Amino acid sequence: MSIALTIAVCSNRPATLPGAVDRILPLLDPEDWLLVVLDHPGSGPAAEVIGAAAQDGRVRLLHNGANLGLSASRNRALKEAPTRCLLFLDDDISPNTEALRAVRAALANGKHVVGTRITADLQGQQPPWFLSPGQLHYLGCHHPARPASIWGGCFGLDIAHARMLGVAFDERLGRVGASLASAEDTTFVRTLTDRGATAAVLYDTAVTHLIPAHRLRLHYLLRRAYWQGRSEVRRGNTRSGLRKEWQRNRPHHPARQPRQTALALFYTAAVTVGAVRELLVRRPVLEAKP
Repeated sequence: MSIALTIAVCSNRPATLPGAVDRILPLLDPEDWLLVVLDHPGSGPAAEVIGAAAQDGRVRLLHNGANLGLSASRNRALKEAPTRCLLFLDDDISPNTEALRAVRAALANGKHVVGTRITADLQGQQPPWFLSPGQLHYLGCHHPARPASIWGGCFGLDIAHARMLGVAFDERLGRVGASLASAEDTTFVRTLTDRGATAAVLYDTAVTHLIPAHRLRLHYLLRRAYWQGRSEVRRGNTRSGLRKEWQRNRPHHPARQPRQTALALFYTAAVTVGAVRELLVRRPVLEAKP
């Protein structure tokens, strides 16, 4: 049985949207919809934002009118989607027919939340010395030699079941403006499954994440690690989050892989700095409460 999907792209980068729409539109079934949520102060006409696709009746553009954040945009997509099932795609994900077919089938067979593997496409660039597979999660990509999990770059959802369970995206988490906060996706999935939703990771199904050059700079990766630490504190996951980050970063054989081990220590230190910073920011607020 085939089901209709709403594909939702939530973005605060207007320049990326024409390319995202062009990658997705040919993959839509006749009953599918493409919902674009623009989290940006501007509110130009659809033709200026998504190009010729604005003439396609299956495409809707929603303006937030401000930088409300990724979680707010995702929540808006949940409210506005015209179908029961929805697939979130980041604006720099390159999907494919096989991935959409597999997600569609899993949702049709009763899964409530479904994820795919996300692989890195460096677009012809060489990985820098300070990037090993252990740091690919800072780029929104899965480690090629480890099991995948459900991440926000590409995941499908039974909206009706999420509503029944009373689950929405935590708007304290996720990116807002230029910040690199995260964890709104994994927290959402964890809450769903804690309340009884069934989840599936399609380990053999992959989409690609297009990585621009600026994200391969050390400054970006360290900022991303720092904000990972802040995000772990915000969702009440400080200790286990730090352990998780160390396990993600470390190589399988530390003694035989000294460079990767040094990188693991380096990036985990950046995560720790972010966590400490968030704890210090939160402490005066907590002390001020009666």
